[in-house]
Amino acid sequence: MKRRIAFIGLFFLVIFCLVSCKQQSEFPILIGEYLGQEPPGPEGELFAPGIMSTGLRELNAVFFPGGKEVVYSVNVGSMKWALIMMREENGRWSKPEVAPFSGEYGGVDPFVSFDGNTVYYCSNRPKSGQGEPEDNYDIWYVKRTDSGWSEPVNMGPPLNSDTHEFYPSLTREGTMYFQSRREGGFGNSDIYRAKLVDGKYEEAELLPEPVNSPNFEGDAFIAPDESYIIVSTFRKEDNIGQSDLYISFRSEDGSWLPLKNMGERINSEGGENCQILSPCGKYLFYTSRQYGNLLGVSPLTYEAIKKAWTEPQNGLGDIYWVDVKIIDELRPEELKK
Repeated sequence: MKRRIAFIGLFFLVIFCLVSCKQQSEFPILIGEYLGQEPPGPEGELFAPGIMSTGLRELNAVFFPGGKEVVYSVNVGSMKWALIMMREENGRWSKPEVAPFSGEYGGVDPFVSFDGNTVYYCSNRPKSGQGEPEDNYDIWYVKRTDSGWSEPVNMGPPLNSDTHEFYPSLTREGTMYFQSRREGGFGNSDIYRAKLVDGKYEEAELLPEPVNSPNFEGDAFIAPDESYIIVSTFRKEDNIGQSDLYISFRSEDGSWLPLKNMGERINSEGGENCQILSPCGKYLFYTSRQYGNLLGVSPLTYEAIKKAWTEPQNGLGDIYWVDVKIIDELRPEELKK
């Protein structure tokens, strides 16, 4: 009997090992910073196709310092997202997994602190941490601990209000830029900033025109030195598609220059947002909703259409990246050093 039990136990152990090895082997071996992907050139390129950019609706790829850990978002329903994490372990990248501080409630728009120990993000998590989700999204944060990550903390006012707050972005001095739909703006969604003074945030101030407008201003990434801001918005006079990425440089007197469309090397007919600089400062990551695969289906068969919908570039949103030199090329001559 003991031999039979031991044999059964060994049998199930072997099966478990085979299944585990199969699951691990199905995920490609990825080595090196930024998932070991070949660096992009001067035009936006799909990032990690089939790995991070899939047939799902992905956005918000944010790498930690060193480029060997990443958090991003995947849409899981109407106004709900999940935060996904990957990291390099024992020389190779792990499979994507839902972040330990996400899943039950919405999680989107992460921003990683410059030391890599704090993740800011937006969630409809109830302030008590339990119960039904809130009707609006606030800015939260978690801190790295010896055992993983802390419990989420709501940042409260003056950053959060009783309306949606999205897409926090910080300067090295701690000033936070974010999108808010609170009253008193130019339109129904505007960009605000709040300065960090003696460890506390001052009252959020509405950015002036030309950054904000009566149109919808969405995600805004602020340069670490506050020298430029990239905004996802729609400006009728020169939009390429839906919301495009525009850049505004800060003049020497502190005012913002007119927004400039970043052009067709980044923007498409599908709409772009969720832009952020890589921690090494060499690449700009962003989300693009291009319809490359669907538009290229030929011959047009049902099976071809079904296959295209399960791959990236199906219009739902994928992660792209581009050489950051594009920002220097758009910088006005008088501001170049």
